[in-house]
This record gives sequence, structure tokens and C-alpha cells, in this order.
Amino acid sequence: FDSGRGRIVLGSALCSCPGRLRGRTPLRPPRLLEVAGPFARAMWSFEAPRPRSSLRLAGAVALVACAGLAFLGGSAGRRRRSAAGGLVSRVDMPSLGTVSAMYTYGAPATSSPPFENLMAADGCFGGLRCFNEDVVGPATRQVDAASILNPFPHTKMPTAVLHLGSDSLYFPCPGKPTWPNDKSGEVFAEWRLHWENDYTPRLQHISVNHMNLAGKEPFASAYNFVLLAYKSYDSTLHTRQAIAIRLPGWRLVARETRIQGQGSLYDEDPVMLVQDGSSLDCALVFTGTNNIDNELTTSTTDFGAEYCGFGNVHDGYRDELRGITQSLFPRLRPKLSKCRRVVCVGHSLGGSLCEIFAACANSRRM
Repeated sequence: FDSGRGRIVLGSALCSCPGRLRGRTPLRPPRLLEVAGPFARAMWSFEAPRPRSSLRLAGAVALVACAGLAFLGGSAGRRRRSAAGGLVSRVDMPSLGTVSAMYTYGAPATSSPPFENLMAADGCFGGLRCFNEDVVGPATRQVDAASILNPFPHTKMPTAVLHLGSDSLYFPCPGKPTWPNDKSGEVFAEWRLHWENDYTPRLQHISVNHMNLAGKEPFASAYNFVLLAYKSYDSTLHTRQAIAIRLPGWRLVARETRIQGQGSLYDEDPVMLVQDGSSLDCALVFTGTNNIDNELTTSTTDFGAEYCGFGNVHDGYRDELRGITQSLFPRLRPKLSKCRRVVCVGHSLGGSLCEIFAACANSRRM
């Protein structure tokens, strides 16, 4: 509850029922009214605090709403494995249930027309989409092969074309949703440019127009989060150790894994939640392809389908995200509800999942 304004504060399907009153400026997520109904809407339409008896009655309403939201987020029944614990501190998020920014590395494209941020007036997401490029001739370029994997455009967001040893290119939002592409016949896919040791130094020493921008946003955050994007493939122990060194103050609070298949088709799809203990900001990290035999059709599909109100979403990535969220998010929601703000991070397929997840979450139709 919010005792100062007399309203129930509840995350959009990220319910973790509060155990005490707090005097903060309240938010009114529409999901609460869908579950609690007109009774809650009528009871909490005023500005002044209610007497204690009314607050107790409102507590029952909040608990019912929490139960309803938990039910709506039920699991699809896949096997899952939890490897990280630790509760995060509860705070009121500035925009409950939304993604504030994305940081993606060599991600394939996702939707036509490009996804827009329906929570922003200009339709743009914050953060940075980046891909590596080597200039090998007057007009010939090699790019991270995953970033040119299909003909769909990318989400509307700032874009960086990362060069090594020379100026990179940067395009503020709406960025370059159609880059990279091979329509000219002079851009070629190169898997050698797809890995952590290619992205890290380019972001660490990035310059644009002969200006060193390594300590400026969004490049500073992109450099920090590239570690998380690639550590999502690693063990929990190694991830914690790397975070302690590179991101002091941050900690791994959850790692949930969807497990599918057997033998050569065995596949693990981890999702991590990492939080800054000072700001209580969180990074939600999706993992890229772990088993090409299992997930080959996920990436090679190039037709679109409807998802969360968008009409032409890459079908393979849509199905991958839907399976992961149904399987893992009932366990992640309680921790997500305690983040002040959430950014989404992903390498390769993980970046594509971020694009779809963020677009759906910010549309309020997920």
C-alpha cells in the first residue's frame, strides 16, 4: 500500500505482495484494475489517507489481486533449474513492468515494421544496439554474421557500428533499423566478428568523429553489460566471479534455466537477473544459441507471425521467447518486481529475444 496517498501499488504481473505500508508516490498499473476490479478502483480514487481499518480492508484486496496475477502467470510445465538465490530489496519502480533500455550485441533482426517503444512519445528505446564491422576495401565490409542473418529490420533504438582501431559509426534513435544488409552486394557475413573478444575492445576504446566516447553513455553501459551478455553462457560460479571483478556493487540474484531435448538435441536456455545494490537497477539477460542442432530452425525461419499485438514478428524468435517466458518467468517475476528499473541485455539470439520482450512488455500486451 501507499499510506500517504491511500492507493495500492502493484507491479504489472510482477506481484510480490508488500508486507508493510510505505509513504511513496504511488503508481497505478492497469493490470491491478483488471484483477481487483471496480471495487479497488472506487475505494482508492481519493487523495487523502484512509483510516487504519480501511487500509486493512484494502490489504485483502491487494492479496486477492496478487493471487490473481500469480495465477495468470502460470508455468507451461517445462523442466527448469535454479542456480542463484538472493532476494533483492523491494522498491517502487518508476514504470512498473516495463523495459527502460536494451543493450544488444550482434543480434539478428526481429520484426517488420520495426518494433517501437509504445511507452515513449518518439517510439524509441534507450540503450544501444551494436554490431562489429571490418572495412576490408573501398566499399567492401565484413559484419558480424548473426546481425545480417535475416531480412527483417531491427527495433528503433540507437545503433553503433563498431570498428577496431578507427572511428566507429553512431546513429542516435531511431538508429539504423535496416543496417546491416547486403543489398549492395558489398557487405559480407563474418562469424569471426561474433565473439566477446571482438566486442569488448571495440566498446572499451570507442571513438566517433575522432572523439573518445568510452566513458560516455550509452557506450559506457554497453561496455559494462557486454560481460553479462557473454557470461550468460558460462557457469554460475564463473559469472559471479567475473561480476565481482568487472561490476563491483552488482550481483547475480537469479539464474533460471529452461532445459529441453536429449542427446544431441539437449539444450539449456538460461535467463539471468543481475542487480546493482546501490541503485537497485537490474539487468535481465537472455542467452543466445547454445545448441545449433536444437535451435537451428529458430534462427533460419524467416517468416513473420502475430505476437502480443504486433503483426509480423520473426516466428522462430517469437516461439523461443514464448517458451522461455512461460517456463521461467513465474520464478523470475517476484525478483523482477523488486527492481527500480530494468534493462534487457543479450548477445546474438539473446539480443533478438530482448527486442521482442521489450516491445511486448512496453506495449502492456505481454
